[in-house]
Amino acid sequence: MQTYNLHHVGIIMPDEKMADAFAKLFGLEEDYRGYVPEYHSLCIFTKRNGGSAVEFVIPDGGNLTDYNKGKGGIHHIALLVKDVKAAKEELNQKGLQLLEEVPVKGAGEFVVNFVRPRSAYGILVEFIEETK
Repeated sequence: MQTYNLHHVGIIMPDEKMADAFAKLFGLEEDYRGYVPEYHSLCIFTKRNGGSAVEFVIPDGGNLTDYNKGKGGIHHIALLVKDVKAAKEELNQKGLQLLEEVPVKGAGEFVVNFVRPRSAYGILVEFIEETK
């Protein structure tokens, strides 16, 4: 069985300006950003500063645009794993359904997959495998 460590919390924001204002309010500094075409989203990660990061997800189309009636909000938690494919097999054996058949390239140097909320007590859980 794999171990799962908290990697980040994902927050959907309607736009970059709001994400920047939120980060400034709490003293969060940007670490990196990237675009994920599969999810039509700009993703901005904060520095970890000894803890977990925050990911601001800024959709420019697709399903995420209407999240929480367009106002955004906490979207998911992300857990770090050594092998996303092995995690998928393990979770499937436990009856959990994942969003993707194969992992998707994330906004950073990692691949991801998500457990559907209906399989995890209503919580969207992302699994991340670092590729660097």
